[in-house]
Amino acid sequence: MIAMRNIVTLVRVIGVLALALIVFALAYPEHLGKWIGNTAVEPGLATAPKVQVAAGVAAAPAGGAAVPAAVPVGFPAVAAKPDPSPVAAEPVKATKSQAAMAQWLGTKYRVSPGAIAALIVDADKLSKAYALSPNLIISVMAIESNFHPYIQSEAGAQGLMQVMPVIHAKRYEKYGGKSSFIDPIVSLKVGAEILRDCVKLRGGSEAKALRFYFGGGAASAVYIEKVQTEQRRLNQVAAGVSVPVD
Repeated sequence: MIAMRNIVTLVRVIGVLALALIVFALAYPEHLGKWIGNTAVEPGLATAPKVQVAAGVAAAPAGGAAVPAAVPVGFPAVAAKPDPSPVAAEPVKATKSQAAMAQWLGTKYRVSPGAIAALIVDADKLSKAYALSPNLIISVMAIESNFHPYIQSEAGAQGLMQVMPVIHAKRYEKYGGKSSFIDPIVSLKVGAEILRDCVKLRGGSEAKALRFYFGGGAASAVYIEKVQTEQRRLNQVAAGVSVPVD
């Protein structure tokens, strides 16, 4: 009987100790980890790699500069790529006459002379390449869109040169297709191509080409007069003549 009582007492003591250990583990889990070595890993879960610094930059020593964070253990070091320095766009090299036209048009149509200068430079190059009279292309652009690159007519004509994308879709393919319809430079180039072809189809007559470019009809006469008047004024401005802005 005495031995049986001792066994029962021992079981009770062990139970009390086990209960105390469970309560302690719930209250102070960090201390329990020290006792059991903190080496157990829950099945099915992998331990995360040790990272020296989580913020991305290690603390700097006293009086020193900050140093890059250490690479996580188990991962290869990758050299950081420096950010490329921003490269300023080269200014448009406009001649004196081109700059004068850009200033005059910018004042008249209330747009940036710098932006118009780039268009004038390209338009002059295209005029020479397509054997068109000086400032014809830029005059068409002025009358067609007032230099607003995102304008669209009721008929669906778009961009600076008011080109119909549905009709001239193939011309845009070499410039990226539909996404380039309202690009100012693309609109300039495509419109100049169409104008060149109109001149060829009309036997070299720019007046007849303008009528064809406009689409014909009774209103085409007014359109032709507006373009030619603007062209004459620009020619005067390019020659150094003081032309009032109306």
